[in-house]
Amino acid sequence: MEMEVQNPTNAQISDADTRPISTKKISKINWANYNFPPCVRIVHFSLSELHGALKRFVLCIYLSFLLIVAVLLTNSNSSPHLVLSTIILVSKYTSGINIFFTFLSTYSTDLVFVIFVPSSGFTAYTGYSAACRRPTDTSVILRYRLCQGVLCILWLVFSFIKSGSFNGWARIKSLVKEKEAAADFCIFLTVVESAGYTLALILGIIGILKIGSVFWFATVDC
Repeated sequence: MEMEVQNPTNAQISDADTRPISTKKISKINWANYNFPPCVRIVHFSLSELHGALKRFVLCIYLSFLLIVAVLLTNSNSSPHLVLSTIILVSKYTSGINIFFTFLSTYSTDLVFVIFVPSSGFTAYTGYSAACRRPTDTSVILRYRLCQGVLCILWLVFSFIKSGSFNGWARIKSLVKEKEAAADFCIFLTVVESAGYTLALILGIIGILKIGSVFWFATVDC
């Protein structure tokens, strides 16, 4: 009786054909781990679970959100920054009861903070969730682009106008003409605020353009 001898090399190749092809190691996102925002913890967010182009995309929209928080927080009536700057600037031109009324008028900045920080956070998380979950429903991507588009228009307007609590680039021209010593401090604050809105605008536009292509480079198992 003749016995067929199987070549060990051929056997290994045959076994390899039946095994799934292994790609580079990927991470697993634990969506049930609510860790953001800090202390509140109502959603899951973690950059450490992301890699490559997907991580760069999420970092982009996350930085845009942080810029808006920083700009609105420093412009908020409850922030020590505004309290100090109001005392310095207003006392230079007025005195007494006028300073008190100035503080009352700046409460509108708190309303802006309450509206736009959650809106910016919701938009950023929508982009993060859509990119990581890679949904087949394109309406999720459309929702992110729509929300981010509206915010980009607002950031563009806020970065230029000089009305109410908004100190855009247009205010610098009038401040330069001021001869008072406090004008330099005003210019500095205006540049910080305008630059924050402008950078948030740029990052938001990048997010709108990249959300459609980032799925092809995603390396996360969601």
